[in-house]
Amino acid sequence: MKKNTRLNMRQQGILEEYFDRTIGGDSMETVAKEHGISRKTLSQWANTYHGKELYTEWKTKATQDLKPKYLDVLGVKALTGSIKHMELLAKLMDWFPSTKQEIIAEERRHYEEPNVNVSDIRERLKQSNGQITRIK
Repeated sequence: MKKNTRLNMRQQGILEEYFDRTIGGDSMETVAKEHGISRKTLSQWANTYHGKELYTEWKTKATQDLKPKYLDVLGVKALTGSIKHMELLAKLMDWFPSTKQEIIAEERRHYEEPNVNVSDIRERLKQSNGQITRIK
């Protein structure tokens, strides 16, 4: 079967029933036998582009009810002080950016000029006969 094959209404119905029943633990083989087709045929239907599209739509419908409950549980866990749950909740709610941002910090050093009298240094050099001594 070609990947771009459109499934008819009967095939779509069998696939949707298969998606529902897999949650209950039924196998692909069991569903296929009950409809008089082989497991391979059902697998081919599920792997077409149309079958994958149906699965995505089915998943979206199946999880619509779970989203508010999930966010409630996640919020409770975050409020108990769990850092991982706080981060996940913040990401889901777009409270901080999902992309990394580069932070550029300029290093600024301030040097104070020493209070030195240049003429005093010249005078000391003359007195030292060319030998430099430590000046405190």
